Amino acid sequence: MAALDQPVVRQAGRIFVLDDQQRVLLMHERRDIGSDRSHWITPGGGVEAGESLAQAAMREVYEETGLRLELDSAAQPMYQERVRFNFTGRNIDQTNHYFLVQVPSGLPVRPTGHTDIERLVVLGHRWWPLAELAASDVDREPETMVELIERALAVR
Repeated sequence: MAALDQPVVRQAGRIFVLDDQQRVLLMHERRDIGSDRSHWITPGGGVEAGESLAQAAMREVYEETGLRLELDSAAQPMYQERVRFNFTGRNIDQTNHYFLVQVPSGLPVRPTGHTDIERLVVLGHRWWPLAELAASDVDREPETMVELIERALAVR
């Protein structure tokens, strides 16, 4: 395990999964194992050796939700942010690269590959209507996700 002063630097691919009812799929997770604090985040996760950001995002979304999404392996993220946090005793310095994929409504969410750690921190999922999410005070990352999605939709 890395010491808290030695950050683990990683890249992550994440996807705003938006259905045709203007709802975004978010995962409800504890901030750390055993934590009472939680937040809502997009499905996605760390890039593995040999993967592009898009490939990592698609793989992670499939593992976490069972949804098979299509992105060109050379697709460019619509947004990126650098976040620093502590998780399982490690100091993480992560750059999240976000993509947007639109899907039909009613797709079932069935995780296919949760890790042991994910089984301890994942509390569930929800398709959030954008208007309801914008009016909510839930902890979400990125905090500006509604604005980011709306801006991306306006230019399509």
